[in-house]
Amino acid sequence: MPAHHHSTPHGSTAPGTAPGTAPSATAADRAAARGAALTARDSGHLAVSGLSHAYQDRRVLTEVSFTAAPGDRIGLVGENGTGKSTLLGILAGRIAPTAGTVTLPGSAAHPASIGLLAQEVPYPADTPISRVLDDAQRAACDALRELERLGAELADHPDDAAVAERYAAALAAAERTDAWSAEAQRGEVVAGLGLGGIAESRPLGTLSGGQQLRLALAAILLEAPFVLLLDEPSNHLDDASAAYLERVLSGWPGIVILASHDRALLDAVTTRILDLDPLPLAATVLDDALAPGTAAAEPTAHADRDRGTDDPGSGFGARFWGMGYTAARQARQAELARWRERYAAESEEIAALTHEIEVGSREVNRKHESKSESRITRKFYADKDARVTARRARNARVRLDALERSRVRRPPEPLRFAGFAHGADSLGDAAEAADAAPVLRADRVAVAGRLAPTSLTLGPHDRLLLTGENGAGKSTLLAVLAGQLAPDSGAVLRRARIGFLPQEFVFPDSARTLTEVWREALGPDLAEARPIAASGLIAARDVDRAVGALSAGQRRRLALALLTADPPPVLLLDEPTNHLSLTLVEELESALAEFPGAIIIASHDRWLRERWRGATRALVPPTTRG
Repeated sequence: MPAHHHSTPHGSTAPGTAPGTAPSATAADRAAARGAALTARDSGHLAVSGLSHAYQDRRVLTEVSFTAAPGDRIGLVGENGTGKSTLLGILAGRIAPTAGTVTLPGSAAHPASIGLLAQEVPYPADTPISRVLDDAQRAACDALRELERLGAELADHPDDAAVAERYAAALAAAERTDAWSAEAQRGEVVAGLGLGGIAESRPLGTLSGGQQLRLALAAILLEAPFVLLLDEPSNHLDDASAAYLERVLSGWPGIVILASHDRALLDAVTTRILDLDPLPLAATVLDDALAPGTAAAEPTAHADRDRGTDDPGSGFGARFWGMGYTAARQARQAELARWRERYAAESEEIAALTHEIEVGSREVNRKHESKSESRITRKFYADKDARVTARRARNARVRLDALERSRVRRPPEPLRFAGFAHGADSLGDAAEAADAAPVLRADRVAVAGRLAPTSLTLGPHDRLLLTGENGAGKSTLLAVLAGQLAPDSGAVLRRARIGFLPQEFVFPDSARTLTEVWREALGPDLAEARPIAASGLIAARDVDRAVGALSAGQRRRLALALLTADPPPVLLLDEPTNHLSLTLVEELESALAEFPGAIIIASHDRWLRERWRGATRALVPPTTRG
């Protein structure tokens, strides 16, 4: 059994802040108080040693080792399916690794607190918001109640030394959790994450998915664990909330490990990058990891000599970049370029050596022989040619054997939005219309409490970016434009086929394979003409996996692949970069720039918005609209 010292208390409150202190300091200050006590007593380091994990159908992590000290803010990056969420789950103690150990800061008697941001709030739909926040501050609430109880008991028995001792301990606990400032801290965190205008009596079921995720983030910040584990924490955050989160994380004195597609957040917060993408290992090293009969074994289409060179090796080892995201990304791209050059050169040499061995032995220097040469002379030259050919074949075999032992594995090819490559062929229904004719028009569409009256006109090649704070109605507007939500008032005119990517794409039957979903959605003819593996978004090894076995990012890939298999003239994309790997996000941006049709995007991705070249439309929440 792996040694995993783990503790996840319900939470405690933070030390208060003096008047004028930035609200973002409170959560970090609470963690600071815990961190000071912890490091004074025990080691404050997180240690991961030889961590490996394999699911039934694949390996995701292999021999990952690293340490993290207080003040470290580590960004997890890697392709979808490389094990980022799995690693966070292992660190939090929710997943038992196949091998390896995780040792948390502190000791068995006094372990550090650790918290993992939940992607779903683990409460029934009728639970009020106040219950979630109360549980997050349970330690402070309990400390105040205990102090009040013991205070009354001490008043009745002022000379009881035992009661006085318990009261002193309760007072210390209240001071440690700064219970008296709990209410102020709660207001600061809730307001900082854009939830301040929502009544705490509202049931969770009445909140949007984005609001629930922000509530989960508020809860874990109020708990202020020493080790903070975050999986896509900036999803659904507007600019103000994202800036607040950056300030909190930048001042966190404990350990922060976050997996995120948000390049701006990674650049602003992280001190190091843990890269789970494949490394340029020798193919023989991967051969050993993929030995038949092991949990990690995966089939390959190559002969024994080439086994392993095509396997992407998700999670095989890990690369630590001691720098922020942008610098790490540049270093990674340079490494990948060198890797591809080396692989190409080695492949070319292997082909030449194989030819030398298999064909060269049958080739003889055909020296012109005159009729006057004797048989002895001819035999002399033939024997000499045979010896030269044999020596060359032996040398080639020695070199080939050495090269096969050290040759680098095949570098991964980036997944691309290949569906957009034939986008122009599928836009015929829009091309028939006059260039100036709109393909989509909305006339004062509104949804009560969710979208103020909004009008817009979209030409066949227009680009429009929807912005605005949370609750402004961006997702609602896209759903209305796509025809998936009927407006309470107003009308929508659609003159072209529309493709819609919602924030959360749900596949009704999780047991169906990707191939089955693909064929059912596209029809047999189109599915055969454009196979799923050719989409550029789905790896060939995944096509027969069940949809329910995919990571959130892989499901997002499948939704995009379905959308781009036969691109419509109009794309409506709601937070398209959510859950995608950083490499694929860049591919998406490039593909969208080349897309010949019309696009409307709603996105909180600051990186994408800063580089947007189309029109921008800021929506205002209906409660503040005239």
